[in-house]
Amino acid sequence: MADNPQNPQQMPLGGNGNPGGLLPIDIEVEMKKSYLDYAMSVIIGRALPDARDGLKPVQRRILYGMLEAGLRSNRAYRKAAKIVGEVMGNYHPHGDASLYDTLVRMAQPFSMRYTQVDGQGNFGSVDGDPPAAMRYTEARLTAFAEALLEDIDKDTVDFRPNYDDSTVEPEYLPGAAPNLFINGASGIAVGMATNIPPHNLTEMIDAAVYLVLNPKATLDKLLQFVKGPDFPTGGILCGNAGALQAYKTGRGHITVRARAAFEPISKDRQAIIITQIPYQVNKSRLIEAAAGMVNDKKLEGISDIRDESDRDGMRIVFELKRGEEPEVVLNNLYKHTQLQAGYGIIMLAILNGQPRELGLLEYLNSFVDHRIDIVQRRTNYLLRKAREREHLLLGFQKALDHIDEVIKLIRASKSPVEARQALIDHFEFTERQAQAIIELQLQRLTGMERQKIIDELLEIQTRIAEYLEILGSDEVLRKLIVKELREIKKRFGDERRTEIGEETGDISVEDLIADEDMAITVTHNGYIKRTPLDTYRKQTRGGRGRIGMGTRNDDFVEYLLVGSTHSYVLVFTNLGRLYWLKVYSIPDVGTTGRGKNIVNLVNLQPGESVQGFLPVRQFDEDRYVVMATLKGVIKKCSLSVFQRPMARGIIALALDKGDELISAQLCEKDDEIFMATHHGKAIRFPHDEVRAMGRPARGVRGMKLLKDDRVIGMVCVSKDHLILTVTEHGYGKRTKLEHYRLTRRGAQGVINIKTSARNGNVISIMEVALHDDLIIIARGGKIIRIAADKVRSTGRSAQGVRLVNLEEGDHIAAACVVPDSGETEEDGANGQGVLIQ
Repeated sequence: MADNPQNPQQMPLGGNGNPGGLLPIDIEVEMKKSYLDYAMSVIIGRALPDARDGLKPVQRRILYGMLEAGLRSNRAYRKAAKIVGEVMGNYHPHGDASLYDTLVRMAQPFSMRYTQVDGQGNFGSVDGDPPAAMRYTEARLTAFAEALLEDIDKDTVDFRPNYDDSTVEPEYLPGAAPNLFINGASGIAVGMATNIPPHNLTEMIDAAVYLVLNPKATLDKLLQFVKGPDFPTGGILCGNAGALQAYKTGRGHITVRARAAFEPISKDRQAIIITQIPYQVNKSRLIEAAAGMVNDKKLEGISDIRDESDRDGMRIVFELKRGEEPEVVLNNLYKHTQLQAGYGIIMLAILNGQPRELGLLEYLNSFVDHRIDIVQRRTNYLLRKAREREHLLLGFQKALDHIDEVIKLIRASKSPVEARQALIDHFEFTERQAQAIIELQLQRLTGMERQKIIDELLEIQTRIAEYLEILGSDEVLRKLIVKELREIKKRFGDERRTEIGEETGDISVEDLIADEDMAITVTHNGYIKRTPLDTYRKQTRGGRGRIGMGTRNDDFVEYLLVGSTHSYVLVFTNLGRLYWLKVYSIPDVGTTGRGKNIVNLVNLQPGESVQGFLPVRQFDEDRYVVMATLKGVIKKCSLSVFQRPMARGIIALALDKGDELISAQLCEKDDEIFMATHHGKAIRFPHDEVRAMGRPARGVRGMKLLKDDRVIGMVCVSKDHLILTVTEHGYGKRTKLEHYRLTRRGAQGVINIKTSARNGNVISIMEVALHDDLIIIARGGKIIRIAADKVRSTGRSAQGVRLVNLEEGDHIAAACVVPDSGETEEDGANGQGVLIQ
C-alpha cells in the first residue's frame, strides 16, 4: 500500500506544497460563493427589470434586436421565428421558447397596458388560448416601443459586449416614458420577487412633469396625479389604500373586482353581466370554475352561465333564478370566484446596480435623473456633431473665398496627399478640412450651392448656441424634458380603464345574505326561527289565517318581532341580561318548521329565559333603550352602551329580588312612555322623566301597581299614533294616545280597557299607525295578519272588538305590528283560523 503510486498520500508535491498542485477549498465556502454568484446573475441579468427603462434583459434584447433588423412600426412585419432566431443568436443565448413567450406577452393588449410589439396572427387570448407557433406569426415594433428606443444611436446609453464579443448591446434604453410603472413588471429571482402593476401613462407623465418642474415635491403632491394602478383589462379597484401603501413603502396589497351590471330578463328574473374581469384572470377558467360551483351547490341562485364575448368586447352572462337578489349572488361570485382577485404589490427593480424596493417618489426621481442624463448625453453628442460640421463648413467657406487659389494649388499637386498638405501649409486648414475640400464636388462651386453652405453654417451655429444653452442651464434642460414628456403624453396618453371604487374589505357572511324583512317567532319552550315577511298575506279582520309555525302539543308561540336579515337582535332575558344575535343566523326552516332552540344560539345561564327581542340596525348614541320590569321599574340607557356585548352576555338591568324584565323598547327624541298592566291599567309620561343610566343600574319606579297586578307591556310612542290593546280572549281596540291623561312617572294610571269575562285580561299593547298590519299568534300556533285600521277606534275604557276566533280553551300568545304589504286576501269576516301544531 505504501508503494502504490495511486495513493494521493504518496504523490509528489507541487510547487505550492500540495498534491498535484491542487488547493484545498472548504466546500461550504465554495457553495456560498457559487450560489451567491448564481443568485446575482439571476437577479441582475434575468428576472428583475431595470428602473431606467422598466425592461428585463430579454425584453430589452428583443426590442433592440427588432430595431437593428429595421422592424419599425411603419415597416413590414417579419416572421416571429426569424426575430427569435436573430435575437437568440446575437444577444440572448437561451431557449427559443422563453424568447417567443416574452415576445408574445409584449404583443398582448390584455397583458400590457401599452404594447411594445405589434403582432400579426394568433398571439393568444384572455381565455388562455396559446399563441400560434412562431413560424405562423409576424411582428414589428409599436410606436410606443420606438419611443423607448429613440435616440439610442446618439451616445445616450452605455453599450457592452454581447455574450460572445461579436457585437454590442445596450445596458439600458433611453426610455422616453416611465415604462417601469406604465407597463408594470413581474418576476421571481433568487430570494426576491417583483410584482409591479401597470399604470396610466397620462397620470404618470403628469406626475413626472410636476416633479421635473418641482424637484423637491413630496409624495402627497404626486398622488394628486397618480390615482392608482390602471390595468389593461379594466375592472374596479376596491379602494386605493393598498396602492398608497405601496407608493410609500414599495409594498402593498390591492383588490380588484370585475365590472358588473344588472339586466332584467323577465318580470321577476335578472341577469348579472360582466364586461371586465381582474388583471391576469383566465376568462375561460373563471367561467368553468363558476359553473362547477353551481353544479356542486356552492353557488346558489344561478340558472345559466354564458360567454357572449365577441370582437366588440367582453360579456359574461349569469342568469339568475326567479326572485333572486342580484346583489347577493354577485357578492357570492366575488367571494368564491376570481371575479374578485387580490394583487400583491412589490415594487422591486434594479437601481444603480442593486435591487431596490421603490416607492412612487423614489422611482420618479430616478426616472427624472435618467432623463436628465439621457438628454445631456444626447445634447453633448449633437453638440459634438454640430461642431464637427461647423468645422467643415468654416473650411468650405474659407475655401470658397479663395476658390481660384485653392483650385490652382490642387491642380499643381502631383497627388491627393500632396494637395492636402499644400492646403494645410498655405491656408492653415486642418487635416479634416483639407480632405473635405479635396473631396468637394464641383457643383458646390455654383452660387446657389455656395449660399446653401453659408445658410447651413448659420443654422449649425444657431443649434450650437441652443445646445450650449441646454447644457449651461438647468432650467432650460428641464423645460426641454417637460416638452418631450408632454409630446409622449399627447401621442400615447389615454383615459383610465380601471375605476377607483370604494374600500370593500373582506366579504362578510352578511354580504352574502339578501337584505329582506323577516318575521321572527319564538315559542314558549324556546324554539326560534325566521320566515320572510311576505310569506304572510294580508287578510280581512276575522280572517282564517295561515300556517305560521309548527309546534308540539305542549308548546306554543310566545314572541313575535320583525327585523331585517342584516339587523342585530338584542336578546333580553328575565334576569336583566343582554345577548347579541344576527337575524341571518336565526334558522329559516319554512312556515311549518319549529326552528332551533334559543340555547343553541346564545349562551343562556341556568334559570334564564328570553323575555324580549329588539331589532337594531345601528347603535346610535342619541337613541335610547327603555326597559320595564314586572313590578313597574323602568330604566333608560343609551343604545351605544349595548354595542359590544360578550358571548356570555352582559348586564342590561339590575333587578330586585323577585322582579323580572318584561319589555325593552327603542325611544326616540320626542317619544312618550306608555305602560300597561295585566288588569287593564295604563300610564303615560314623557321619557325625559327617566334619566339615562349606566348598564348595571337598577332604574326608577315607572308605575305604581295595585295588589296582584303586574306590568304586561311598555312602549315608547309618538304623540300622533294610537295604542292598540289585545286581550287574551282575542279582542282588541285602538285608542288615541291623547285619551290617556299625561301624568308624572310613578303614578297609578288610568283605565286602559275593561277586563271582563268576555275579554279576559290584557295580553299585549303596541303602537300602531293607520297603514300598519297586525300579526296575532295564538298559543296553539294559529297566526293571522290583518290591517290595523280594521280594528275599530274607541275610547280608552271600551271593551273592543273581536280580532280572531279562537278554539275553545285557546288564548292569544303574542301580537306584533308589521309594515303594510299591499296584498289582501279576502277570507271572510269571522273565519276560524288554521291550526298549525
